Amino acid sequence: VVRDQRLADVLAELARHRPGFLRCDPEVADLRVSGALSLRDTDGALQALAERLPIAVQRVTRYWVSVGPAGA
Repeated sequence: VVRDQRLADVLAELARHRPGFLRCDPEVADLRVSGALSLRDTDGALQALAERLPIAVQRVTRYWVSVGPAGA
């Protein structure tokens, strides 16, 4: 459960629970996040964030994921 945390901080915590690199674009880093996210299903957590926030999740490979502004 996260309450009013920066997106960059939430993604840093998710990154600790998944293989590879999870990048946060500085343009969206300060968006505020609240809610319940699963650390066991980080792909699901990323999907949930993308549904709630104006962000896009780009998967270059399974091990290289970048989160940036929607529509960029």
